[in-house]
Amino acid sequence: MPSKKRDWAKEQALRLEARLALGKSERRWRDLNFLSQQNCHDWAKAAGAPLHNSQIAYWERGSLDPKIEFWFAREFYNVSIAENNFPSGLSRTLRDRLKAANPYLNYKGEVALAEDFWSIFGNRQPINALYTKAEKITDDLLAEFSEALATTYRWVGKENMTNNKETWKEMLKTKSIRQVEEEEILDLAQDVLIGERTLKEEEVKFVLTKYKKCPVVGAYRTLSDGPLPEDLEKLHSKLQSLVAA
Repeated sequence: MPSKKRDWAKEQALRLEARLALGKSERRWRDLNFLSQQNCHDWAKAAGAPLHNSQIAYWERGSLDPKIEFWFAREFYNVSIAENNFPSGLSRTLRDRLKAANPYLNYKGEVALAEDFWSIFGNRQPINALYTKAEKITDDLLAEFSEALATTYRWVGKENMTNNKETWKEMLKTKSIRQVEEEEILDLAQDVLIGERTLKEEEVKFVLTKYKKCPVVGAYRTLSDGPLPEDLEKLHSKLQSLVAA
């Protein structure tokens, strides 16, 4: 028998908080491992598991009330990553990304299983601190991203056999750059790409909040036939997640 009178409304409110916290921790786990919602969807399709990108989106917002098979599918995905045991049919890029990822861990540091996810969801288990620590945009991160933008600028020019001036002219034709309304943002981009400036936190927040992605990275994607350098994509993804948090 319970030792004190229980308050249903209070417990229900705490479960709602736990649900929201779990969703945020899931997003944090993905960001730490450079995984997208679509990566999970593609893995699940190959594995025949009932996990979809739309479900993951609702799950991370805390607005999904999962059916029982969802919990086991989430466990299956987690164990697949932990054991590097993946279904056939995955692209090489996705397989390599999953191999480099770490599984979601419960508060004891163990690979989380269906019962762990459900317990966190129901406010019966705490979340591992790995996924609750707040991360900030640092000067080092901004310097790394600025350098990656400049390095990739030269790389794109080499790929297209154009000099810096010609590469910039081609970038100005891309949809990603043409949507930029602020002339000072274009001036900033030019200075960063030739190594004369390092981005500031307020500049990055403004651009990523308004345009959702770095217009320069979008232009690079348009001008490149293959994937962009992995370090640039990782830094870009990290900044997107920190601004959105």
